[in-house]
Amino acid sequence: MIVFAYDGSLNDDWVAHYAVRFAAHTPERRLRLLHVHQGAPAAGIEPRLARIAEECAHQGVTLATELHAAGAMGVAERLLELVPADSRTTLVAGTRARPRNLAFLAGTVSARLFAAARFRVLAIRVVQPGLLGQPGRVLLPLPAPAQSAAHALPLLGLLGPDLRQLHLLLVHEVSRTRFRFMSARTARRLLAEERASASRLEEELRAGLAPHRFELDASAVVSDDLPKEILVFAGKLRSRLVCLGAPERTLAQRLAYGSPIEQVLRDAPCDVAVYRSTD
Repeated sequence: MIVFAYDGSLNDDWVAHYAVRFAAHTPERRLRLLHVHQGAPAAGIEPRLARIAEECAHQGVTLATELHAAGAMGVAERLLELVPADSRTTLVAGTRARPRNLAFLAGTVSARLFAAARFRVLAIRVVQPGLLGQPGRVLLPLPAPAQSAAHALPLLGLLGPDLRQLHLLLVHEVSRTRFRFMSARTARRLLAEERASASRLEEELRAGLAPHRFELDASAVVSDDLPKEILVFAGKLRSRLVCLGAPERTLAQRLAYGSPIEQVLRDAPCDVAVYRSTD
């Protein structure tokens, strides 16, 4: 099931395009929209909900809209109460439209839902609202050594036919000192290892996303700056969506200011989706 945590903002109106299309690519074709408010519902929410309902009808998606007061609880805690723990559920939410203390994700409702690990969570920052949730060209960066791309398959599967080109980027990150003094021979060895991994991961992605057909290629780099490489490739490839994983074991660090995820969210020229499964 796709659940959309909607806050009634213009930013979430843009995120709604993704939520509707994700729901349209599921067998149930259902979208549960939850607006949890503190005090009164967001001003002018009724016409906004009507526009989302119209888009759902156009996509053949059944929309269930619920408005709930947070009460004495926080918004994240109320959402956790409303959405049953289920590894098959994906909750879609937004990041901040503007950074707070230079952070788009740290300290948000989405970050607290990530930490709870009750269901899949997908937080989206929309940079190009004109895409209407149809990115086409997608960049999937994975820090090397990457054993599997399985954790990205649920998100990529929700893109359905909106995924037309997928570029897998393996970044073998080393310390600045090691990178500065690395020999050409060592760099070639590391690149050869990552290119071998890329071939295996490409096969895994094709099998996991079958029967959907899309263009798939891969790159491998050795670098002392993971966010920089992601941003460079996103610009070079003219990507429209960057998909970033937020593993549990490093969640607190990755969502803090200065983390790779926050750096990409701040500077990416395209939409960014931060995802996390319950595994």
